[in-house]
Amino acid sequence: MKNLIISLSLLASLFIVSCANKDSSAGDPGYANYNVEASKLEGASSTEAPDDKPMSSVVTDDIPKPMDQKLIKNGIVSFRVKSINNTKSNVKRIVSALNGYISKENSYGSNENPSEEVIVRIPGKHFDKFMDDVLKGAEEVDSKTVDIEDVTEQFVDIEARLKNKKQLEEKYQELLKKANNIDDILRVEEQISAIREDIEASEGRLKYLNSRVNYSTINLTFYEKRTTGFNFGGKLGKAMENGGTGFLWFIIGFMSLWPLWIFGLVLWFVIARLIKRYNRKKAQVPVQPQIQTSSIDKPSA
Repeated sequence: MKNLIISLSLLASLFIVSCANKDSSAGDPGYANYNVEASKLEGASSTEAPDDKPMSSVVTDDIPKPMDQKLIKNGIVSFRVKSINNTKSNVKRIVSALNGYISKENSYGSNENPSEEVIVRIPGKHFDKFMDDVLKGAEEVDSKTVDIEDVTEQFVDIEARLKNKKQLEEKYQELLKKANNIDDILRVEEQISAIREDIEASEGRLKYLNSRVNYSTINLTFYEKRTTGFNFGGKLGKAMENGGTGFLWFIIGFMSLWPLWIFGLVLWFVIARLIKRYNRKKAQVPVQPQIQTSSIDKPSA
């Protein structure tokens, strides 16, 4: 029992130290991997000294091979084409030939200036070929942006920490077999659960990075600029259509003001009644007779 508790304490300390070294291993990704391999080398040199195998060959066999460079390539391209329909068909043909796929497709604009936005995922090794093949049919390239991100260090860091956590998990699994009571079993399983959660998170991160490395994302925007004559008939028809639409919107706006019209009708009715009442009262007032004074003839002298 005492030995089991001591072992648990040691493994817990080791787990904490491995987590604490997460930031330091980011600066030197191969450090943890190097330590593990170095311990193997020391064991091999001490236990297999009588072997006639040269020391240089032992070191060469156990040193991990350098990892291939992991690059994430993304591109954004905007260009003008002669025929938007032919370009769309050509893009789909190239994507299929290079084992890629289209993740998004949108159409914009009118009949005069149509445009297409296509987002494709292409295997990273075919990135340059895809860009060259697509831009062969472009009349004019407006903009082209290529973003390359080196994630090799992230791969080395995650794989080194993942290897150490798996080794630590194996030690806890062995310790779980030696547990004799419920408390010890629960403590060990709790540590295993925490380690397993970190392992799954690291594996998920590796899968995500692999997906971005293996398949590049390219955003294509291409448009067609159609030049036409004055087209008097078409413009006249468009003007009539716009005028009819404007008249309908005027009616809709007029009807939306119905509260004001009701208020106006009520106000007009009230004013009309007041004026009518005023005129009635004015008509009922008696007219005073006017006295006409005649001039008296004065006697002539």
